[in-house]
Amino acid sequence: MLIASEKPFNGFGHPPNVHIRKRVPLDGGNRFIKYFDPLGRVKILPSVVKELESWEDGEPDEKSVVIAVDGRRYVIGQLAAELGGKPVFEGDKCELAWLLALAAIEPNPGQNQVLIEVMPVALPDSRNKQAIAAIKKAEGVKDFTRNGVDIVATVRQVEPCDETRPAYKFAKAKGLFRAPNKVNGILDLGGGTGIGRLYAPNGTMIRTADSVLPGTHQLAQKIAGALLPQLGYSPELRLIMDAIADNSFLYGTTEINFEPIFQKCREQWIGEIRSKLKVAWTTQLSDLGEVLIIGGSASLAQPLVEATKGRFKIASHPSVPNFAQLISVYGMGME
Repeated sequence: MLIASEKPFNGFGHPPNVHIRKRVPLDGGNRFIKYFDPLGRVKILPSVVKELESWEDGEPDEKSVVIAVDGRRYVIGQLAAELGGKPVFEGDKCELAWLLALAAIEPNPGQNQVLIEVMPVALPDSRNKQAIAAIKKAEGVKDFTRNGVDIVATVRQVEPCDETRPAYKFAKAKGLFRAPNKVNGILDLGGGTGIGRLYAPNGTMIRTADSVLPGTHQLAQKIAGALLPQLGYSPELRLIMDAIADNSFLYGTTEINFEPIFQKCREQWIGEIRSKLKVAWTTQLSDLGEVLIIGGSASLAQPLVEATKGRFKIASHPSVPNFAQLISVYGMGME
């Protein structure tokens, strides 16, 4: 299942202490950041960023990375959330790509120089020149500190990837579509928004069928509106989404269980998604093969799987936990 590829120093043009990494994908989602470490293991960090004040502390851990660059310090991940940082879904993830990339860049243990030949970066639309210019800021030489280690990194090329395309590529290569010679789709349910896209049998994206859909941010907003009278103040959307993700349905440290509200709001949310897809995919629906549901919120779409009698299905793999959330980064790791 390992997709990330590494290669040792090849003896041509680089000092022997430079670790050369061929592809380092960055899937900087609105809820979670996914990347491969030098050993080819997938790392997942909560998509929260906090710039530290001069008087604030920040210690890295398994779910948090501390970056120092250009005289400023940032923490990315769980600690950022605990210190009151800003969720990526509240901003522009493309504008933050240069910083999120630093979390994903690391050499082998004991080395402090790394050359990355290609860094695939996911974005909603690879035709958007402004978004491409933003993610291209990750290219070039970077001199920074990551978790207390001084690093000099060179990123030769940032490769823009349309969201859903790497997942489709991976699914097609691994035989996850039962009818690969038909039009098949990817439904990516993320934190900020969802995206529904269809692909011709040869892998061409059918742009006229693109559909931007409500993500779990909008689901959380529905729940927040219903919770407001009980709490007496505006609920924090991140806490609602965290409680949905861990199936506790408890808001923060309160004893308020919002599962009944969630069930009703999810029904409305799924209904909106179905309605939008019916309109966007009218031409292809009669001969549509399957739609693979991916993303961190894929499991919430189980009612859609049941309503379509399995025509929509959640991406899964018996040996890979959270496969629906990771299929995109695996696809980005493929050449």
